[in-house]
Amino acid sequence: MADVLLLCLDTSDGASVAVCLGSEVLGSARSAEQRRHAETLSPMVSRVLDGAGLTPRDLGGIAVGTGPAPFTGLRVGLVTARTLGQALGVDVHGVCSLDALALQALDQVRGGDSGVDSGGDSGGGEILVATDARRREVYWARYRRDEGDVTCLDGPGVDAPAAVAARFPALVASGRVTGRGVDLYPDHLHRGAAPADAGDAVVRPETFARIVTARLTRGGDLSLAPRYLRRPDIHASAGRKRAS
Repeated sequence: MADVLLLCLDTSDGASVAVCLGSEVLGSARSAEQRRHAETLSPMVSRVLDGAGLTPRDLGGIAVGTGPAPFTGLRVGLVTARTLGQALGVDVHGVCSLDALALQALDQVRGGDSGVDSGGDSGGGEILVATDARRREVYWARYRRDEGDVTCLDGPGVDAPAAVAARFPALVASGRVTGRGVDLYPDHLHRGAAPADAGDAVVRPETFARIVTARLTRGGDLSLAPRYLRRPDIHASAGRKRAS
């Protein structure tokens, strides 16, 4: 397929933006701010496009992270992508943010296709992604490399770090774990070799462009369904109680 100018957005951990033409990154930006996604994201998109000498009308598509992530930040990213896509008349593709972290880590793993015994399942180039889910839990998923993309073998889910480590002991022992969870919970998730990600625990939205290109060519999940994995911290009341 011909290269498409793709705007890539992620709000699973702060806010990040990239604009890509095929594998070429024309501009990118990131904010670590965790609570001001609505104020941060749209101006960041404008700055990245302006810096690349582009306008929204130049875009051929949009890719957006679908989490897992807390409700408010994730919703801002998805609404921004859908609104912009509708206004421009371009396709909007969803990518699980953990997929991107897995692909980034597998890119850095030397000999990553040699195979790892992961407690009953075998496969080449496996990796366990564990990111901060707050409440002393991690979002997790297990992957293998798949022709320039990744295939999710288990998850995504949300659990205590100890439960994740007990579920995937061989991957933890061999250092095949990536994401912020490694630094946050080293007693559980960094018990063996050095972590696979070499410190690269943040989603790079330009990775979405690679995944979208692969899945449009070969097939794969590009659904926009959000992965909240649990209810938001704030939710509607069931109604006013009657006084007795």
